[in-house]
Parts: sequence; C-alpha cells; structure tokens
Amino acid sequence: MESTSGKRETPGSRSVATRCERVFCGWDEPLLQHAARWLIEQRGTGSSAALDLSGWDVVLPSSRAITRLREKLAEAARANRCEYRSPRFYLVGQLPGLLYRRPAEWATDFEQSLAWARVLSATDTESLKTLVPTPPEPDATAPWLDLASTLRRLWTKVAAENMTFAEVQAKTEAGAEQRRWEVLGAAFDLYRRELQSAERCDPYAAALDKVASGQCRASRPIVLVGASDLSEMVKAMLGQVAAPVTALVAAPQSDADRFDATGCLIPERWKEHRLPLGDEQLVPATGVDDQSRAVIEALADFGQEHSVDAITIGVTDPSQIEPIENHCRLMKVPTYRHMGWTVAETSVGRLLDLLVTYRQRRTWRALAALVRHAAVYQLIDRSWNSSQPKTASPKRSKGWLTSLDQLLSEAFPRGIDHPLPATRQETAAANQVRDCLQEWLAPLDRSARPIRKWSQVLLEVLESVYADTIETEAIDDPTSLAVTATRRVLLELENLSESLDAPIESLAALELLTNRIADIPLSDSATAEKIEILGWLDLALDDAPALVVCGLNHPYVPEAAASDPYLPSSLQSALSQRVNDRRYARDVHAMHQMLTSRSEVRFLVGTHSADGSPTPPSRLLAAASPDDAARRVCGILTEHRPAMSVVSQDACMEDQVADQSHIDYFRPPPSQPGRTVETLSVTAFSAYLACPYRFYLRYVLGLRPLDDSTLELAANQFGDLVHGALEYFGESKAKDEPDPDKIAAELTAQLHRYASEYYGDNTASTVQIQVRQAERRLKTVALRQAERIAQGWRIHAVEASVDELDFDRKTKKPKQPTGILIDGKFTGLRGRFDRIDYHPELDRWAILDYKTHGHLPEKKHLKKLPDGSVQWVDLQLPLYRRFIPDLGIPADPIDVELGYFNVAEKDAETKINLATFTQSQFDQADELIHDCVRKIRDCQFESHPAGVQYDDYEMMFNESINTVPVDDECETSEVSR
Repeated sequence: MESTSGKRETPGSRSVATRCERVFCGWDEPLLQHAARWLIEQRGTGSSAALDLSGWDVVLPSSRAITRLREKLAEAARANRCEYRSPRFYLVGQLPGLLYRRPAEWATDFEQSLAWARVLSATDTESLKTLVPTPPEPDATAPWLDLASTLRRLWTKVAAENMTFAEVQAKTEAGAEQRRWEVLGAAFDLYRRELQSAERCDPYAAALDKVASGQCRASRPIVLVGASDLSEMVKAMLGQVAAPVTALVAAPQSDADRFDATGCLIPERWKEHRLPLGDEQLVPATGVDDQSRAVIEALADFGQEHSVDAITIGVTDPSQIEPIENHCRLMKVPTYRHMGWTVAETSVGRLLDLLVTYRQRRTWRALAALVRHAAVYQLIDRSWNSSQPKTASPKRSKGWLTSLDQLLSEAFPRGIDHPLPATRQETAAANQVRDCLQEWLAPLDRSARPIRKWSQVLLEVLESVYADTIETEAIDDPTSLAVTATRRVLLELENLSESLDAPIESLAALELLTNRIADIPLSDSATAEKIEILGWLDLALDDAPALVVCGLNHPYVPEAAASDPYLPSSLQSALSQRVNDRRYARDVHAMHQMLTSRSEVRFLVGTHSADGSPTPPSRLLAAASPDDAARRVCGILTEHRPAMSVVSQDACMEDQVADQSHIDYFRPPPSQPGRTVETLSVTAFSAYLACPYRFYLRYVLGLRPLDDSTLELAANQFGDLVHGALEYFGESKAKDEPDPDKIAAELTAQLHRYASEYYGDNTASTVQIQVRQAERRLKTVALRQAERIAQGWRIHAVEASVDELDFDRKTKKPKQPTGILIDGKFTGLRGRFDRIDYHPELDRWAILDYKTHGHLPEKKHLKKLPDGSVQWVDLQLPLYRRFIPDLGIPADPIDVELGYFNVAEKDAETKINLATFTQSQFDQADELIHDCVRKIRDCQFESHPAGVQYDDYEMMFNESINTVPVDDECETSEVSR
C-alpha cells in the first residue's frame, strides 16, 4: 500500500486544498480485507494488547460494507484474543453531518416538503406557472406536496454539485429560464425562513453555508473506504477539515492519476479503461426466467468448490430478485436479500393501498378487494361469527364472503352509500360486512386535523387489525417487521414540527401517510446457510470468492442519468454528461474489482427484462479492445449456453429426476369411487356429454365458478334478465293482450321490475346499458307475441317445473315423483319449463324455451360428424318430451310441439323455431339418456380428452380466481350422496 496527498479544484468559484491522504490498496484482494488490515495497524498506542479504534470515524458507501468490515475487525480481535473497541461507522450520505456544527435541528425530508408546500401554495399563480403549467388547486394537499417533493429533490441535486439556486440562476439565459430561477430563488429564501421559524434547518443549505464561510471541521480522524464517488459538496467540505482524512482506494499506485485528491474517480481517465474480462465469464441468457435458471446453473457449478457463505448472487435491478428466489426455493437453496423489502411489498403496504382505494372510491368492488386482505378478513370473520345464532348450521351457511362475491357477480352494485336490492338474499350479509368496516374505520371519519394527529389515528386503525402480530413480534416474519416499522414511523410523526404541520382532511392524510409508509425499508435476516443476493453497488466491496451477476445489461449498468426539466438546458447537459461519465467510471471500476479480487465470477447477459422490454448488453462490454467487444456482443446475441439439468439434493435422494422439465404445481381432484348423484337436472345431461369430469366438479363436488371481477352481465346472466321479464309477463294480466304496443309496454315494465329487484338502482352503468339492449329485443318479441295471439295460441303456464319429490314444493300436496327407472333403480329428474302454450281451438300444446341467440333447436342439439352422421350434444328437448305426462298436459307427447322462442340480437332471428326431430332421432336420444344415467351411477367421470369450448373451470389450472359450493336450496342443483 502506498499513500499520496494532493490538491483539488471544485466547480464554480471556490477553490480548496484537500488535506487527504490516499492509500492505494491494489486490485489483488477485496478492499475490505485491506481496510481491516490497515485499521488494525492504526490501533491506539495506549494499550498494545487492545485493538482500540474508538477514536476513528470510518465512512463506507453501503450498510453491507459496514457490516462486513465490522465483522472482520471483531474476528481479528477474537483471533488475537484482545479487547476490541470499535470505530464509529457512517454511510457516505451521513458524512456531511460530521463536518459542521448544525445551527438547528435538521428538518426531516417530510418537514422539508411541508415547508416547500406552504411556500408554494402561498405563491401567486403567475409565478407558479413558470414552474408548472397548471398549479394545483388551493385545497389539494397531495398535489402541493408532490410539487414540493420535486423541488426538494431539485435542491438536493443542485446542492450536491456544490451550487446554490442563485449560482444556477447566474448560468441561465434571459427569458423563461431566467424568470423560473428567479421564482425558485425567491421561494427558496421563503422556504428557509419557514424552517427557521420552526427551529429547523435544511442540511444541504447549512452545509453550503459552512463551506462558504470556511467553517467545516471534524473532531476525529476520518477514513474513507471505497468512497470513490463523493459529491462535489462533500469534497469541498473535506477540503476545509483540519483533522486527518485518509482515503483507502481500490487500485494500485500505478493508477493514482485516475483518482482525485480525495480518492474519487476522475471520469475522463476511465473512458478508455479495459477490463480483464474473459469470454468464459460472460453467460448468454434470454428473459428473466432463463436468467434465473442460469443463476441456478452457476450455483450448482460453484457448489462443487465453495460453501454457501462463499457464494454471492448479484442483481442489477430489483425485478430480478423474486424470480431468482423462486428458482432457488425450488432447488431448496435458501437465500438472503440484502436489499430487503419495502413496507409497500408486505401485507401492511397492501392493506394501506386497499384502504386508500376504498376511501377514495367507496364502491362495493373496492370493499370486496379490501375484505380479501387477510387481516381485514379475520376482523370481519370474527365479527360475523359472533353475530350468528348458535343454532345456525355451518354447513348450511353460505358464508359472508361468498354472499358478497355473489352479490358483486350477479347484481354489480356500485357505491356503498346507496341501498342494495332488498329482495336479494345476499343484501343482509353485504350490509353487515360494510357496517363492520365502517365501525373499524370510524376514527378516519373525524374532521380535519394536523398530520401528527392523523398519524395517531392511523396507528389506532392498524393496531386494531394487527393486535396479534404486535403481541408476537416474530423477527423473521415480514408482516411483523412491517408492522413494527410502521408503528415506529407513525410514532415519530407525532414529533412533527407543530409550526410546519397543518390541518388536512382525512383522505388527504391517509394518502400522504400511506406514501410515507410505503417506502420504509425492511431488512431480511441473514444466516450462514443462506446465499446472499446483493445489489450492483454492493458487489465491489463484497468479499465472497464466487460471484454470479444477473443482468449485465442496459439500462441497469451503467444507469443513465435522468434529465431534470427545471435545470437550464446548458447546465442540464453538462450535469447529465458529468453524471453519466461518473457512473460509467464507477461501474467500470467496480467491475474491475469484481474480476480481480475473487476466484470465480460470471456475468449473465440477458435479452429481456421482467416486463418483456428488450435489454441490450451493457456498455461495460465496450471496456475492451474493439475486436474483443464486437466478438463478445455477437456471441451473446447469437449463441446459446449448453443445456444443463439442475435438481435439488432432495430430488436426487428421492429418485425424482425422471422428468424435471414438467412440474405439476396443481392437479385437479380425482373423482372418488362411489361418489355420484341421485338426481339430475336437464342441463346436467349436456354437461356430462361435454365433459364427464367437469360434470363431476359441478354436480357431484358442488363447485361452480364465481367471478366477482366481471363488469357486465355474462351471456347466461343476460339470458336470465330476458327470461325474468318474459316470466313476469307470462304471469301478468297482459299475457293474452293482442296489441303489440301494449305488449311492448308491459314487457318493458316487467323488464325494469326484474332489473330493479335483482340489480337495484345502484348497479353498474354497463348493466344499465344491457337492460336497454334487452328492452330493444323485447320490442321485437312483442310483435312476435302479438302474431302468436292472433294465431290462437295462449300462454298456459310459465316456469312450470317437475322434480324427484313426492310432494309439490309450493302447495306441499302429494304428487308423482319425476324420474327414470333403469335396471330396476330410480334416478330423480328435475326440469323447469320457460313457457307452455295451448291452442284451445286446435287443442294443441307447445313447450317453448326462451333463448337469447338465433340458432335453431337442431343446431344446438345435434353435432354433425366428419362422416356425415350426427350425434346428440344436448338432450334438453328430448327430456322435455319425457316430462310431458308429469306436467299434467292431456296430450300424447308425440303431438306436443317442442322448440325455442329465440330472442335474438337480430330482429329477423327473433321468432319461434319448432324442433323437427324425427322419431328415430328421439329414440337415439332416449338411449343416450339411459347411457348417461348408467355411467353417472357407475362414477365414470373421466375428463374429455379434447376439452370443452367454453371452460368454466379454467381456475382449476390457476387461470381464474374462485369457486364456491352450489347452494343446496337452488332448484337447479343436484342431490349428491
């Protein structure tokens, strides 16, 4: 190690001499090992037996580097069996605070934003328009804070370059830019006064004041370890420090001219640097999933020579972490993400997001999303269970969540502040859920108050749903960590400056606090058995012998500097270029350390990001000779790495290696021998013909799809709407009306009656449009009905039914059970009939089924095969024919007309279409009915190999979201045993 010292110039007008000793540590081993050795050599002279570094301040660029250096020093002390007194460790971002005496308490980021917001909201509109084309509304808290945060970040960026707003203004040209920076300068002066009146100070402004007055100082020696990218402001402050400053630089003495006097990189000197990179260290991959597999392959290779604690996984973008973790988990490889999480990624963050959405929209859909959160679900479930009668049977109870989902999927309600349809069974349960939520969130309904008071309110709301989590405080549970961190931040906000705090409304406070909480960092728990996942900026100071880096791609490394719309174009161009050059130099330097300080390193170069965006190879690959760079890029883009199968050790031990290319994450439940149904509905036969296994799911297991995410009536629900209107019409006094206009008026009235009963007035606008569409169709139905009346036909009955019971459901009088006797065994049958017509003059009967399509009965019942023959795919009308005696129709079934009353989208297709099946076809249908009954009795429920055209059970394969048991009380359900 060799040391030098020097002098530097800062940008702008100030020039300082930096009293900094540079110590060049070389490339051959990790910098932290050099740093530990160097610090040990600097031990205090008072006791040769002690490792006393308590008089030193050590500054590093990351918390991970601090942790590793602290561990190395402690290990050295234990190895030498000597007392260890640790130095004080700081992050680079904390360094400015060590170099001056603050004039007042530092304002937090939030307090700075509040001060900026107050100044901006008091600024006249014309001045504000130089900053934003449309200033926020006077009472809009969140937009003012957003604008304030933007200007706070702008000030941070300018101050980091060792400049003030006044100095930026001096560099602007006349015109709009000059006026903008005049406004910003005046606003900044007012901002500082706001902080001063609150007995706070801006840390950057205070630092620049000390630099300008030459008052920067340090009371203890400072050691900079790997701090190769300090801001210009920090360099200026170090230039005034009289205490010893030492920079430990990861480079040999021969590269001293590439570093400035503080040990920072000189970007221009690194543009032509060539990395010691070998072709074998670059691994091509495609998307993130393939990159994750490549990481597993590298781990398997490294594992032959290295233990888990000697391997590190590097990522260049956070989106790569979860896919890598998932692949590692499948391979039974535990991982530790040093970056940790944010509260936004945890249960607490999701709850707050859902809560904000619910309070903003106040819709049933937002409520349904909120109550699905585990913590809220438990809260409501406890309330629900405590309110249910003790005699209620859990088996017969539908459950509050199922009721809510059915309400949303069938009635499509909108605002929670409007009444639900009183006739729906689900209304009472939904109202109870809403009231429970309202009681929980009642504290948020209070009047406007300061933010520090709202933090107490939100804390009260969260503690009521996370009481069990707070009590247990599991250190490895992300939810517990998030709750603890959230409580800490909310309690800290109670100390917010009273003069900066101001009363705001509940929703604005909730949005503001949610945004603050979302960014709270949470740390993962590291153990020796876990492989560490580190971000790019942590890799240079990592000391693991084996490293695999995922995503050596643009735009991840080097990361391009984003432009700032407020900076003058001339200054913006200079700053952006300087930042880009600094980042390139930083990343080239870091990659050089990775390549030379460890035994094995691989860089994965993908083609696409997690969202599918193309990701070209990183510019760092150009840090080579032109021939090498061209060859490597071409190879990465055109070549594929050799195929490799990696399995976990457990899989090898269990001999489960036969087919690793396919994993059954979920397998639908197999049919259970002996479990079938004793009663069948008409629609059950067509379901069995389509797919016996899906029949089993619906009619034996009692599962049917339930999707509360739809925003409009499905085809079957639209059919129910039309059926409902026609049923009510058939029961009305106008059913024999010959005038088409009066028929149309009655149909319209009955349509809106049905819609009001089942959907209410608070239904989705899409449903209201569909009601109008149904109204248009019914006007054509009125014409066809008038023609039917003119022909002498009359509606005899609507919604007549037959079932397997020996008594009538309504009258409770005895009746003949409906069913089929096959092989000496009775199977019950159920059916409902939309409409039965009678012609008194001709003594003729007709059974009609309403359909909201224009197809003929033959097309829906028969399927033409390639050989020209036909097969039955629907047995509805043949089954209706069998039920005619049970309906009490005094006619030979052969003489009863069967058909559709098509209520089609096209007026020309809206008409009655009678079936023209031959007796031979009916005989074939009877045989098929018998065959279906026998197979269902024998539990033959194999899945149809060709699948079905419209699959209601896609959710069984993770393509949908929910299933619920069929209600036993529904007349269309089956009776299972």
